[in-house]
This record gives sequence, C-alpha cells and structure tokens, in this order.
Amino acid sequence: FATRSERFMDAYRKGLDGAQAAWAGKKYRGHRGVPKNILELWARFGPSRQ
Repeated sequence: FATRSERFMDAYRKGLDGAQAAWAGKKYRGHRGVPKNILELWARFGPSRQ
C-alpha cells in the first residue's frame, strides 16, 4: 500500500491527474516513482492511443 501511494504522490507532483496517475502506477508498478518524462510518455502511449 505504501509503495502504491508513493507512486500516486509522485505522479501528482509531476502534474498528472487521477486517471493518468493510475495508468502510470500500473505501468511502472515495479518502480518506486514514475519517470520525469511521464507526461510525454502519457501523450505517446496512454490509453487513448491504444
């Protein structure tokens, strides 16, 4: 639970909203945080692109 919460907080700090934070948390679940370029990755590979 703590690691998942940490990923959400990191995503929010980087400017993602709830849906984007959930996507990033699922995609980067093996990591403690999300990459710095997460907004660029969302634009390229987010759910609307698949």
